[in-house]
Amino acid sequence: MPLHHLHLLLIEDNLFDADLFRRAMLLHDATITITHIDSYQAAYAHLSSLSTTAPSYNGVILDLHLRDGDGLDLLAYIRARHLPLTVIILTGGGGDHMVISALKAGADDYVIKRDDYLDRISAIIEQACQRFHSQQARRSQTITVTYVESGATDSETTIHYLQRTAPHLHCVPVRSQRTFVHALARGHPAGDVVLIDCAQPRLAMLDLVKELLQFRRLAQPIIVMAQPGNEEFPLQALRLGVADYIIKREGFLAQLPIAIENAHYRAQLHQQNERLRLQAQALNDAANAIMIADRNGIIEWVNPAFTTLTGYEATEAIGQSTRLLRSGKQDRAFYTALWDQILAGNPWRGRLINRRKDGSLYHEEMTITPVTDEDGMISHFIAIKQDISEQVAREQRRATLAAIGTSLRPAQSWAELTPILLERVRETFAAESIALLRPHNGILHVDIALSHLATLEQQPAVLASLSDRFRHISGPISVSDLLSATGKTVIGAPLYAANRLVGVLLLQRATPLSEAELDLLNDIAELSANALHRTDLFDQLRAANAELRAAYDETIEGWSRALDLRDRETEGHSRRVTELTVRIAARMGFSEEELLHVRRGALLHDIGKMGIPDAILLKPGPLNDEEWKVMRTHPTLAVELLHPIAFLAPALDIPWCHHEKWDGTGYPRGLRGEEIPLAARIFAVVDVYDALTSDRPYRAAWLRERALAYIREQAGCHFDPRVVKVFEQVIAEMGSNDIMR
Repeated sequence: MPLHHLHLLLIEDNLFDADLFRRAMLLHDATITITHIDSYQAAYAHLSSLSTTAPSYNGVILDLHLRDGDGLDLLAYIRARHLPLTVIILTGGGGDHMVISALKAGADDYVIKRDDYLDRISAIIEQACQRFHSQQARRSQTITVTYVESGATDSETTIHYLQRTAPHLHCVPVRSQRTFVHALARGHPAGDVVLIDCAQPRLAMLDLVKELLQFRRLAQPIIVMAQPGNEEFPLQALRLGVADYIIKREGFLAQLPIAIENAHYRAQLHQQNERLRLQAQALNDAANAIMIADRNGIIEWVNPAFTTLTGYEATEAIGQSTRLLRSGKQDRAFYTALWDQILAGNPWRGRLINRRKDGSLYHEEMTITPVTDEDGMISHFIAIKQDISEQVAREQRRATLAAIGTSLRPAQSWAELTPILLERVRETFAAESIALLRPHNGILHVDIALSHLATLEQQPAVLASLSDRFRHISGPISVSDLLSATGKTVIGAPLYAANRLVGVLLLQRATPLSEAELDLLNDIAELSANALHRTDLFDQLRAANAELRAAYDETIEGWSRALDLRDRETEGHSRRVTELTVRIAARMGFSEEELLHVRRGALLHDIGKMGIPDAILLKPGPLNDEEWKVMRTHPTLAVELLHPIAFLAPALDIPWCHHEKWDGTGYPRGLRGEEIPLAARIFAVVDVYDALTSDRPYRAAWLRERALAYIREQAGCHFDPRVVKVFEQVIAEMGSNDIMR
């Protein structure tokens, strides 16, 4: 407890000394209150009036030599009443024997009136009060005492005394040492302190001590009590390792609680010291670097792993600021946020780049934990550091590969992919020049190159040498000796895919590549080879698809010509209506893919007539009602014919719906307005226009103006008005019927 605001009771019959004491204490702290009593009788009466729970004083300053009585008697009275008061003996004579007697009787400290005692007395009183306060706090904690009798003893008297004078000492009586040993064997606890009361000197008592300490390794402290004249046995027990011994002379009971408490707290202190020793050893042996700094960031302790990580010996780091390791890679805002967090009492964990003693940089993951003192104020910080440079390198490597892979993925051809690849590799390795070589007939040729390496195109001998060198190489190698690049490093990485060499990546720069960079280049080479191989496969697939599509389209055009011939249409009808329909659809915003299906649908617009009997299809005269019913089924027959062919399914709009009309009077389903697919609406206009402007067996071709007038007339009835408008624009731009010829 602090010295300030103390209330002290001074029992001193020398008024001069009392005044000196008062002056010295008030000079030290004016807030101290001192009550002075100058006689034994007055002091005894005053002490008798004090409460045993709240005596209103923090301590008693007691002169042992009073005119009307003995100060030791007052000390005994204070302790007998269990007044929670610190007692400091003040004496001018009597020697060491008197002081020792006072301490044994329960005094907390003493001051001898000699020399500069007034200069020292305030500090002595403060420390004594603090010790007493700590002791009182400890006495609020129960201590379990296992009371083992060895022979007939006065244990009941002792236990009764402890219950009355020291209720925090909880005694558990055990009537014989054999019972105690059996209880331990069955796993029963031994309590906090073991008290062995030996009535007569017996070897059995020493045997018990040996078994408890040497064989059972009992962690609890042991106190041995013996009768006067039997001092030899307790001394032998002390040599075996017991914590203390007590000879049961007159007044021993007053010593017993203190002995038990001291033994218990010494054992706790020993265990605490052992834990601290183990913790210190663990901190020293820890694989992670550990640093302890004060509130101002001054290093107070580091473990050997700190030296391994940073290169700084403990003697070089201790006393230095933690700024010793800063690399400059984090800005002031970073450290401001860090300090704000830990000074607020919150742990901080994060990554940063620090600098070793040799100047090299490393990536570190650090956890900083604030440590508070007994008043709850932050006093220190514990930092645990781990070198994560390799982990960061792996993460950066994965991120680089992922970024390059992402940038290459959209490329669908070798020509699209290679410029992207070279630019990304040049950025990654800070290369001055870079090139991609591609094999042809066993010889490497420059496919694409940037800067100096582009001159390889004029060096066939060098390319031949490179071809020989990379014929059986699986990883990046230096080829600086083959190129005239004085003082430069040139590295070549072979690109293998599907067990064949698809290319060689060359890069040139001023400095050699590190091992990590070579590993990264090897990974990039593997990624690039697979990407280039993918584009080759894609080109092959695209060529195969183009050939297949051409075959499909040629087949469709063959079907179209066959339909024209069978239906006796004018020559080229399907081709003409197809080209004009595609042109108008393009004007109205159809995509390339959609125009492909429009073209196929227009060519196959009458494919359903394959299912119409020749007698009806080729009848020279008008069809009757029954024959018209059959004829009007050809759009439905077209769907039945084409729908099973998957690649023709998107082209069904025109064959199925080109006879539907804007006003809903068409067939086969009577669709109206925009219910009719736009491709079919466009084709309907073109088909009628081509029919009107072409010669037929039953009439001559109409003139262009007359056909256009009819188309305009049918807008909103037969045809979509918007389609008619676009149709007229396209015809006007053509200026003639060239497309119909």
